[in-house]
Amino acid sequence: MSDPTPLLETEGVEKLFPLTRSLSDVVTRTPGRSVHAVDGVSLTIRPGEALGLIGESGSGKTTFGWLAARLHEPTAGTIRFEGADVTHLTGKALQRWRSNVQVVFQDPVGSLDPRLRVWQIVGEPIRAQTGASRAETRTKVEALLPSVGLPQDCLDQYPHEFSGGGRQRLSVARALSVDPKLIVLDEPTSALDVAVQAQILNRLVELQRERHIAYLLITHNVAAVRYVADRVAVLYLGQLVEMGGVREVLEHPVHPYTKALLAAVPIPDARRRKMRYRVEGDIPSLIDPKPGCRFAPRCPFVIDRCRVEDPKLRPAPSAPDRLVACHRAEDVGDIPAEALLQTAPELPKAAPTAAGG
Repeated sequence: MSDPTPLLETEGVEKLFPLTRSLSDVVTRTPGRSVHAVDGVSLTIRPGEALGLIGESGSGKTTFGWLAARLHEPTAGTIRFEGADVTHLTGKALQRWRSNVQVVFQDPVGSLDPRLRVWQIVGEPIRAQTGASRAETRTKVEALLPSVGLPQDCLDQYPHEFSGGGRQRLSVARALSVDPKLIVLDEPTSALDVAVQAQILNRLVELQRERHIAYLLITHNVAAVRYVADRVAVLYLGQLVEMGGVREVLEHPVHPYTKALLAAVPIPDARRRKMRYRVEGDIPSLIDPKPGCRFAPRCPFVIDRCRVEDPKLRPAPSAPDRLVACHRAEDVGDIPAEALLQTAPELPKAAPTAAGG
């Protein structure tokens, strides 16, 4: 039996932000330069699935989420939703499509208009999509609030009257108000304390089960991904480096960057902290990046081939259901992060390649 049509599918999606040319660039006719925030990302999200997207700050996670929700216009590539190309939707067609994909933004303070009451904030998408009257909107919002753990009698309150967790619940309610099929969750718990984080994550899991909603969970919180997501994708400097089942990737990472990312997660055992896998070196610039693996300047397993040839996503040697973009996946995949210490163990030399490896 063939797999169902993906809910969301991106193919080679790119987002470049052109830099403003200086006077000297104009005089010397220096070509314009761009920041490659997202560079050739291809992935799918199935109906009702939660996909976690992890990576350090500046890796392009939020930019990709905004592309998926069509809040950014992609520079190149294709975005399909339920098999239909939505890459270049504009005007009324784009507005109608937005009911399918909603966003919960990272900052629950800045994303809520302080001048509006709860029923207006949560009901704004309802009125925009359906043209509902004021009374109809209030009724729908009143019925929706308990599903996110808010009382029905708070319709006329303002955002400043809520705690951080309460404001994030308002953001979730606003996203749910038009019954979307996919919600982009951009760091939904980053501004909350641990106890409130657990409450929000529990509520998100319950809502997903009840409504069969798909999530794109963008976060640096590995524990949140482990709890909520079915699969996880690892992004480094705008490119996917590893993707697969959440348990397999988090417990047995293959890519050196994934190993480093997971090794950076705080642990209480002081003895194990001394054995953490560390990487060194400068992060390369995203302004017109050079060919080759972007992790090469920091990777302890780098070979000449890595510096000149972009690795492509391919099935991992020991896990065909997982994808990894690494020329040395066969050599480093089974090495546990705890065994790498400060420097990488000696590995077999890779066979020479036409690219100079």
